[in-house]
Amino acid sequence: MWWVSYRGEGKAGIENIGVFEDDGAPRKKHPLLLDPSPDAHPLHIARGFAQVGDDLYIANAWRRDSHIARYHRCGDTFRFADLVVTSKQVSAMIHPFDVELGDDGRIYVSCQDTNTVLAILPATRKPAPVAIHLRKSFPKGNFLPGTLVASSQGSLPECGDHSPLDVPAPQGLGVVLDVHGRPRHSVRGIIVHRRNLYVADEAGDVVKIFELPSGRLLAHIKARKLREPVHLILHGETLYIGAPGSGSIFAYDIPKESPRGQLDAYVVIDGKLKAPSGFAVGPDGDFYVAERFKQRVRRFSATGKKKGTFIEGLPDIPEFLIYVPDRP
Repeated sequence: MWWVSYRGEGKAGIENIGVFEDDGAPRKKHPLLLDPSPDAHPLHIARGFAQVGDDLYIANAWRRDSHIARYHRCGDTFRFADLVVTSKQVSAMIHPFDVELGDDGRIYVSCQDTNTVLAILPATRKPAPVAIHLRKSFPKGNFLPGTLVASSQGSLPECGDHSPLDVPAPQGLGVVLDVHGRPRHSVRGIIVHRRNLYVADEAGDVVKIFELPSGRLLAHIKARKLREPVHLILHGETLYIGAPGSGSIFAYDIPKESPRGQLDAYVVIDGKLKAPSGFAVGPDGDFYVAERFKQRVRRFSATGKKKGTFIEGLPDIPEFLIYVPDRP
């Protein structure tokens, strides 16, 4: 089956995750994944989510209530379990976009409004120490607690009066501000794989690879048409990159040795998408890509050939899309 998270903003926004059968039809029983409960903490603007066994971790992106919540499976749905961490415990976690659970026991969160990737210790709900590489490279620098990957511009509105140090690119993440001075293009999707962190630097038109837990920049993935990368997925040993700026999907085959230097991605779907957001590889090997403003999911072959619309008429703008095999 397929899970789709929605934009969730405005009166008509869907504050839940839609569930669709393998053939794209809405699930008749429990078409929404999260079971509403009067005891549940409100979900506002769900973004990235990660499933670990029977637990589902969701990044709640609302600026007034930024948090990571945990839901637990109950039959065909998931019920709210607890708040894993909130911006009260980790002040830099404002407007989170994506969440990853590393095999080192830490939670990694990309935060759009502080333009950082944070490392969080779930047992204590506190930020992990600032990355060793940042401390060594900028011994007198002020960093937001938990910073693993820093922003190239530290003085952003949500950072308050104690703005962190600017960390120049390429180590620091690019950022483009809107007319109100808020980040318009900033950090987006993240993937943790083999002790490395892959980060979509939307403003920099690049995917950067950082070493865990030091935070040292190892490599960056580029391509001629790779513009504004947002969503990242890992399928086997291949990293796939969704680039709304060019309407394309790119791929990078991860080598056995740790990546270094400038790396080249290759095109899988070339400029055939309108505002692509979440995407996934289906059980048939095809690509399924959500288009935000057309509110649909399109299907492509493994070589990028169009195979029509898979789901259309979604009730809200789609954000994240994953395929989840049925339980045995």
